[in-house]
Amino acid sequence: MKIRPLIVLFGGALLGISSLQAQNQQRGEVQDQEFVIRKDRVLTVPTQPRSFERLPVLPQSKGMQDFVYTLTPYFLTIPALQVQPTAVQKNYRKPALDLYPGFLRAGYGNFASPLLEARYMSTTADPINFAVAFKHQSFGKGPIEKFGEGSPESHTLFGGDVSYFLESAEVFGSMKWGQDKYSFYGTDLSQYEDPLFDPSESLIKNNVQNHFQVAAGVREIEKIGPFGYEAQVSFRTFKDSYLARENEIGISAVGKFNPSEDWSGTIGLDYFSTNPEDSTYQVNRNYFAIRPRVNYSYADFRFTAGLNIVSENDSVPNKSSDFRIFPVLKASYQFAEEFGFYGEFSGDVQRNTYFSFVQENPFLGPSEQLLNTVNNYKIAAGIEGQFQGVFHYRAGIDVSRYNQLHFFANSQSDTARFELVYDEKSTVANLNAELGFKFSDTYTLGTRLDLFQYDLSIQQEAWHRPIWTFSVNNQIKPIEKLLIQANLNFMGGIKARGDATLLTIFPPEYEVVSLKTIADLQLKADFKITDRISVFAEGNNLTNGKNMRWLNYPVRGVQLIGGASLKF
Repeated sequence: MKIRPLIVLFGGALLGISSLQAQNQQRGEVQDQEFVIRKDRVLTVPTQPRSFERLPVLPQSKGMQDFVYTLTPYFLTIPALQVQPTAVQKNYRKPALDLYPGFLRAGYGNFASPLLEARYMSTTADPINFAVAFKHQSFGKGPIEKFGEGSPESHTLFGGDVSYFLESAEVFGSMKWGQDKYSFYGTDLSQYEDPLFDPSESLIKNNVQNHFQVAAGVREIEKIGPFGYEAQVSFRTFKDSYLARENEIGISAVGKFNPSEDWSGTIGLDYFSTNPEDSTYQVNRNYFAIRPRVNYSYADFRFTAGLNIVSENDSVPNKSSDFRIFPVLKASYQFAEEFGFYGEFSGDVQRNTYFSFVQENPFLGPSEQLLNTVNNYKIAAGIEGQFQGVFHYRAGIDVSRYNQLHFFANSQSDTARFELVYDEKSTVANLNAELGFKFSDTYTLGTRLDLFQYDLSIQQEAWHRPIWTFSVNNQIKPIEKLLIQANLNFMGGIKARGDATLLTIFPPEYEVVSLKTIADLQLKADFKITDRISVFAEGNNLTNGKNMRWLNYPVRGVQLIGGASLKF
């Protein structure tokens, strides 16, 4: 029984009642009172949540102990597994790449003109890559109808390149042999119109020109490091059917450095030693040039500064020194995609050889002297840009001052051959403009216009140099398998040197012969039958113009040729 709480409760009640009666009754007064005692009342206490209980004390860790294991070996008499691996037979599909190492092209046209072209190259470069090429095109008949077979023309070229790739460099070499055959048929063309002319006594003479060139060098292939280099050694020999000979040894090298993204620089070195000989001379010519450059780029601004340091030993009257230094300053800034400008101030010495002269005019005869062209200064400026993503343009003007600027003039002793003549001090102004348009791969247009003005000191005219040229090149691809090219070239204002009129003065005066404006329309079409086989057709001088680039040398009329090509 819970008696103790009841007694406490009972005592508390008595104290309370006594205190109340003491306050209400008067001192010494006695009143009647009633007390109730309940024995069945049970007092309970609410259950305490366990979350307030203390965590039990965990036993303390005794630390790491050493464990001792007993191993019992069991020996099984099982033979070793015999493994016999076999290769998995899986067909790996080679990626379908349009890579054909071989190319063959053959055709035939009027004027008895066969065409044969072949190329073959390796499609891998591990570690050797090579390529060989051969091309031959000839014209069995010339432009003179009465004796056309006596003025043939042919061109043959064979060459090859090989490269061996190291870890960071490429060792390369090349070989090239070429033969060009021309006919000196420009001797007094009126004789061919004479009914008494006997073709068996033709005045036409053939000239076969052969050249052979080999080169070897090394170049850096990383292209991402701070330094780069390339160097090569070359040898070339040239001779014709007469007395012209020329051997040349050349060394060329260039070093590149890129210290930062904004700055870069190059330094080039060229050395050439040639020993040409002709009917009147045999000389040794040396040419040495050092060309340092520094380039700076900032946003759309480009700037180049450098020098052209040249030494050459050509013998020229009143020549002060063989050593020359020219500044090179170039700058360009693209304000926006649609407009930018460029400017240049520079000078240099243009190296000329007998081979380079013959490449320009194949009817060159005996020459008295070979001279380099000194470009004392060149001032150029212009604008360029593109718009709408399909048009691009460029327009500019440059003024150059030359010493020993060369021209070609008919020889007085043999009008079928040309000779070299030089002007001591010449100023040439050139105004040029280009406009291009490209509409995806379907149509591409390119045009260029050049206007020239010559201020000469000795020569009467700029013999056989055009006053203006204009070209329009179109490329059309109406369907995937057909490619058409249409080119139109104009050249006008050409003046040739005729017979001498006054020989008593110096320089002597000559008759000036104005040549007709040259207009040449070319059309080419190539149709792909399959990925490997295609057919082509070409047409030159389709206007059948009596074009004459060199005096007394009219070109062939309409020239047509067709054929097929094969990739293998």
